[in-house]
Amino acid sequence: MRLITALMPAQSHLIAFWTTLFCLVLTAVSAQSLVLNDPNQTYYLFDHFAALETQPGQITIDSLLQHPEHYAFVPVKQKPLKPEIEKAFEGKKDVWLRVELTNRTHADLMLQFLWLVDNHVVVYEVANRHLRHQQVFGGIGAPINPNETFQHKRFIFPLHIPNGQSHTLYVHVKRFTVPILHSTVQSVWALQQTLHGEDLMVGLFIGFILMILIYSLLLFIRLREWVNVIYAVWILLVAWTMLEITNQVASLFPALHNIHAIIIDHNVFWVELVHVLFVLSFLQIRQRSQGLYRVSWLVIAFYIVSIGLVLTSHSSLPFLAIVLDGLYSIVAGLVIYRQGFKPALYFLIGTIFFYIGQYVSITTSFGLYPITFWTYNSLYLSAFGEILLFTLGLTYKVNLLKQDREQAIDEQLRLSEENRQLVENQKQALEEQVEQRTAELQESLTTLKTTQAQLIQKEKLASLGELTAGIAHEIQNPLNFVNNFSEVSTELVDELKEEIDKGDTNEAKAIADDLRQNLEKITHHGKRAGSIVRGMLEHSRTSTGEKQPTDLNALADEYLRLAYQGLRAKDKDFNAGLKTDFFAGLAQVNVVPQDIGRVLLNLYNNAFYAVQQKQKTAPVDYKPTVSISTRQLGNAVEIRVKDNGSGIPDTILGKIFQPFFTTKPTGEGTGLGLSLSYDIITKGHSGTMTVESRESEGTEFVITLPC
Repeated sequence: MRLITALMPAQSHLIAFWTTLFCLVLTAVSAQSLVLNDPNQTYYLFDHFAALETQPGQITIDSLLQHPEHYAFVPVKQKPLKPEIEKAFEGKKDVWLRVELTNRTHADLMLQFLWLVDNHVVVYEVANRHLRHQQVFGGIGAPINPNETFQHKRFIFPLHIPNGQSHTLYVHVKRFTVPILHSTVQSVWALQQTLHGEDLMVGLFIGFILMILIYSLLLFIRLREWVNVIYAVWILLVAWTMLEITNQVASLFPALHNIHAIIIDHNVFWVELVHVLFVLSFLQIRQRSQGLYRVSWLVIAFYIVSIGLVLTSHSSLPFLAIVLDGLYSIVAGLVIYRQGFKPALYFLIGTIFFYIGQYVSITTSFGLYPITFWTYNSLYLSAFGEILLFTLGLTYKVNLLKQDREQAIDEQLRLSEENRQLVENQKQALEEQVEQRTAELQESLTTLKTTQAQLIQKEKLASLGELTAGIAHEIQNPLNFVNNFSEVSTELVDELKEEIDKGDTNEAKAIADDLRQNLEKITHHGKRAGSIVRGMLEHSRTSTGEKQPTDLNALADEYLRLAYQGLRAKDKDFNAGLKTDFFAGLAQVNVVPQDIGRVLLNLYNNAFYAVQQKQKTAPVDYKPTVSISTRQLGNAVEIRVKDNGSGIPDTILGKIFQPFFTTKPTGEGTGLGLSLSYDIITKGHSGTMTVESRESEGTEFVITLPC
């Protein structure tokens, strides 16, 4: 028993020794190593990492360095990492990665993270269990300090491994979200070549975006279509997102990167929201598919609501937004293309091309495809293709619009030529008709003017009263018709010219028909008036029309008696007082006696008519009176004809000298008497003729003739 008791301490030390040795051997076996012997080669580290999954804050670099035997790192090839995304965002998992690097080159080495999605990564460089260097990287969505170095912005960690030595790298990844950490080790020269290629791709992409933006804005300025502005905004958002994903904004525009870090959870929704607005406008969905138009607004409502949610609590919403936009875009493109809108084919192919590129990029970031030029730049290439095809679609749409406008212009020119030819033919026909009708009208008007002149010069004094009554009854209506239809025809001719200028042939034809009817009526009534006039000429006597010295006192007295006797012959019961006041020394005046007699006769008849009408309603003591007086006024003679009849209202006093204006009932006046008298005095004898009248008191006409 004692022996056993004595051996127990020795056994304890032996067990402890073998346990420690086993742990060291296990640690050595688990450690991964990578020998760097080619300065021109790029070494991808992830397959050489050993990984350890822990709870947040459970392990520190000091504990790893002081007690490495306590932590069993497992090669990622042996046990691939399977991050639980939901738990990772809740802070439930950290990952430590470790690799041993041996430098067999004389070059300075650099560690670079290609797609650093995780928000917090710390890199430690250890030599012989002594920490030599460390650096913290914030990930793509983390804000940066504008004063930080270019290496930090591009996720570059300089390694201090001299030639022939080996150092261990520890990488602590918090909130591990993807099953792979894309990282490379290469020489400074090789890294410069890599960055140069990346910068060349970025420069081409930015130049391409700027070119498309300028083109879109020029289209907007030319066409004033808002789809080009929406397209420009969407391109800016897409370019910003592409450059952020590839970690270019942080080094090019740090302030813009920090803005993106604030709205990173909302960015995808803004991009997709503007994209749907572009689809609505570009594919003309409202005009082509009401059902799809309503679906579009439901999609827009989803994006607006999603922006207002706390997206960290709904981590699946961004992925759902991308899937929804892809499905909506493909369906919209197919529906509109099947309706015959050819630019939709460019949109459909561009959308499919972009989502293929997204698929390649996402699967590469998850390690399903190796990193090559095509897979690493798949986002840029897909964005290039999508934007190029969308722009070609916009250009094709502009060409369609241009073709439609050209066809519309050609059709308009063709119709204009046909209308011009038709109008020319109608114009020629109308001109012939107008010339014919105008000639007939001028013939009628000439006959009418001749008749008017003959009313002054060729009427017999004995039958003048009867002829005047006949004129009032027989010629008034046809002459009124001729006058009215002539005025209407003049207006129709003006309207016809306007409609011809407008090219409205239907309205021009209607106006031509109206004009033809008016001309037929003018011809009818003109011929009727002509026949009446020809009958009147048979009762007239010829006047020489020559002026001769005339005693106006005798002429005025003679015609006064004739007028009174003529009226008495018609109405035996009519009696009126005649007053004369002739200037005894009145000089003879050189006039046409028949014309002046006609004027006096007309004034006497009007005066007798006025007193006769007033007598019908006046008191018993009313005495109708007509007065005539003459006066010498130097080189002129004045004649006044006055009555105490009903007078002329002020409202019509200015119209009494107008042709065919009369206040007498139909059949009792032609409306030509005063007009003809005025022309005889003013035009035939260079005199004046005025009127003074007071309603219900009487009227006085004043004639002055030069000696």
